[in-house]
Amino acid sequence: MRRALAIIGMIALALAAGRASADEFEEFASAKNAYEAGEYETAVGRFEALKATQPKNKGLVEELHKLLAESYLFLGNTTEAENNFIEILSDDPNFALDPLVFPIDAIDFFTEVKLRHAERLAALSAARAAEEEAHRKAEEQKSRLETEKLKRNVYVGRDVRHRSVLVALLPFGAGQFQNEHHVKGALFLTSELLLSAAAVTTFILHERLRPVAADPVESASDLARYERLEKGTRIANTACLTALGAVAVTGIIEAMIHFRKETVTWKRIEEREVPPSLKPRPVAAAVSPIAAPGSFGLAAEIRF
Repeated sequence: MRRALAIIGMIALALAAGRASADEFEEFASAKNAYEAGEYETAVGRFEALKATQPKNKGLVEELHKLLAESYLFLGNTTEAENNFIEILSDDPNFALDPLVFPIDAIDFFTEVKLRHAERLAALSAARAAEEEAHRKAEEQKSRLETEKLKRNVYVGRDVRHRSVLVALLPFGAGQFQNEHHVKGALFLTSELLLSAAAVTTFILHERLRPVAADPVESASDLARYERLEKGTRIANTACLTALGAVAVTGIIEAMIHFRKETVTWKRIEEREVPPSLKPRPVAAAVSPIAAPGSFGLAAEIRF
């Protein structure tokens, strides 16, 4: 009968192990096999080795301490047996051994340990009860705050922004900034400013070189060099102006593609900012008696 109950307990532990690793469960099963075979010294060695790994699963740890304590009892080591029972009771002061699984000697010894440490266990039990009560109150407070938050009125405002076609037709990313495409606006603005600066610079250089190239006062080689420079700055200036125009036109087309005459957005408004006339009126109910010849009743009135 005891062996059948032990097998049932083993199955229950396997189901409760949950998060225990496969290695921990295999080591526990190996130690339990030695315990059930009556090889208590071997069982103690295996249980202690598993205990040193500090397994995290609560069910496995509890079963480990129970069987380790009983193994120590069979070996006559009451000190270690008591230490393991105290480990269980420290985690659960209300723990009790199952009389259908454990022998009466083990249960009697466990009862003596529990009586010797009754004061300490009572303090642990009170501390745990206080902790659970504090946790319960914290959960109730959290639930109450969430409920109040759900009951609170939420106000939203409609924000309409009107946009101008004239702004969309402006260069330098004006249309993109109006469409709130800030990255695109920054790219068009930077590109057009750089091209404008390049166009102005090449124009100034060309204007300075043009009179010199047209006035043959220098040597033939110098004159040829000036002509090449004048032609190069003229071509560069034309290229800059062409690129500037292309980028500006591209920016205007892109802005018009994404242009919307108006945009509507909704944003949350604090209750204190809402006019009283827009707030919902509280519902009030009143009950008054009515009397008539031969009858009596109540009248309910609801005011909004």
